[in-house]
Amino acid sequence: MIKGPSVLWAALNNNIMKIKIKDIADIQIGYQFRGKIEADPKGTHKVIQIRDFDEHQNLQVTNLYKVTPKYEVERYLVNKGDILFLARGHRNYAISIKNYLENTIAASYFFILRLKSENVLPGYLAWFIKQATAKAYLYNIARRGTHMPMVPKSAFGDMPIDIPDRKTQKTIINLDNLLEKERSLLHQLQEKRTLFINVICLKATKKKDKKTQEEYNV
Repeated sequence: MIKGPSVLWAALNNNIMKIKIKDIADIQIGYQFRGKIEADPKGTHKVIQIRDFDEHQNLQVTNLYKVTPKYEVERYLVNKGDILFLARGHRNYAISIKNYLENTIAASYFFILRLKSENVLPGYLAWFIKQATAKAYLYNIARRGTHMPMVPKSAFGDMPIDIPDRKTQKTIINLDNLLEKERSLLHQLQEKRTLFINVICLKATKKKDKKTQEEYNV
């Protein structure tokens, strides 16, 4: 049973540690490709790119490009329990990998985070990085110029994270999952409502066209 916001708020005011990301996770920059990433049907590995996330930042694994890396890729492999952080661009976000992946690497515009301790849950860290305080920090440290903004690895590692106890982390993750399900259901409802209204409008148009033609024939 998921506890409500009042219980969560009380928990958040007790036993909270503030610690830097680099002290709780190893940070690895993704695999650097030389040039454009080209799909290879006979590739030995799959690669995660920005294109593989939907509008709700959910990873879609069915269409991952296959590639054949040119050098050792073990440290670039992504799997369940890891966190991917998009370090390049105007919209930085983090997602926790919830499923096992086989021979899958991340492109270089991602940081791959691997937690050092079981006291921090991947889902919680990904959630915290998406919050307003973390976003403000990331905005202030991002390098800007003629190219896309880029979050430096060293400055990212210094970002302070509030770490409550595991029980509170689980509560936050559960609440966030419920919120995401609600967003998804509302989006589906909106799409169905739009389709329904468009069908009605099209039917009305056809009736009007038929009536107009009958009047013209008369």
